[in-house]
Order: sequence, then C-alpha cells, then structure tokens
Amino acid sequence: MNALIIVDPQVDFVTGSLAVAGAPESIHTLAKSLRTAPVDHIFVTMDCHPIDHMSFDENGGSWPAHCIKYSTGAAIEPTLMDSLQHLPDSVEFHFLEKGIETDQEQYSAFENGYPALLDEAEKIYICGIAGDVCVQNSIKDLAGHGLGGKLILLEDASPSLDDGTTLSRVISELHIKTSNTNNY
Repeated sequence: MNALIIVDPQVDFVTGSLAVAGAPESIHTLAKSLRTAPVDHIFVTMDCHPIDHMSFDENGGSWPAHCIKYSTGAAIEPTLMDSLQHLPDSVEFHFLEKGIETDQEQYSAFENGYPALLDEAEKIYICGIAGDVCVQNSIKDLAGHGLGGKLILLEDASPSLDDGTTLSRVISELHIKTSNTNNY
C-alpha cells in the first residue's frame, strides 16, 4: 500500500489571501498526475480556522486572514477537488482538519499523531502548500513519529513562500527522498 499526503491545497493558498507563487501550476500538475498515481490512500490536510484565529495579523498574528472554516478560501482548489472526486473506486481519500482552535497555531496535522493507515504504507508521497511552512512541518512531525524512511517529497507540487531553501534544508537534514509527479 502507498499513500499520498497533500498539505493544504486550499484556495487561499493558491489564488486567495495568502497565495504562494507557483501554487496554481503546482496544483494543476498534481491534479493531472492523480489519475496515474500509484497510491491507495490520499490524505488531504486543511486549515480550518475560526474567524478570530490568533494567527491572523488583525489578531496579533503574522498572517493575513485565511482558510476561515466554511469560506470560499478554505475550499480545496477546484481543479484538484475535481480530480479527487474522479479517482478510481480503489483509491480512498481522507480529510484532516487543523488549526481549528482559536488560540493555537498548527502548521502540521501530525503534531500529536498520524492516521494508523500510514503504518501500512510502503511509500508515503507528500506535497502541498507552502513547502517552507506547513509541508516542512508535516515532514518533521511524520519523521519524528518514525515515518521518515517512507517519505518521498514531490518537489514539483510543493511551492514555497521562500525560494525553497527552508524545505531543501529539512529534506537534506532528515534524509528524505524526493521525486516529481511524473516519476511517482
């Protein structure tokens, strides 16, 4: 069994209030690749912030308001969602919400644990937005839970707010394998 983790492929990170350069192209590339991805389970993490979340700059945080639960910006990017809805029946997908507490920042859905299905995976592909924030924190947490040897970062589907330096450093430090969506 192989798994794919897609970190925060939400409208606000692609074209909305906290858009990441290169995100639209990365998400479209990922969406096209899902038809042939050698995975049995897809996990999609999502910011689901309350309207008064502490991370928003108007509340003393460092980010513009984004991914407010039930808003358009919190939705999965439409092209990717369409691809997820048309997966073969043999592929299951799961949503993991994070950032749901008003007074807690949460860059990874895996801080305190992970879905037990990941123990069964031979390979765990991971990608998403933003590479230098939520993707790298997810990788660190999963590696901390002992899954680092199974992780494979899909570089072409992981745009960063920075120039990619932060994610590259974490990948190097943790000895994480890398690939692209055309080479699953």
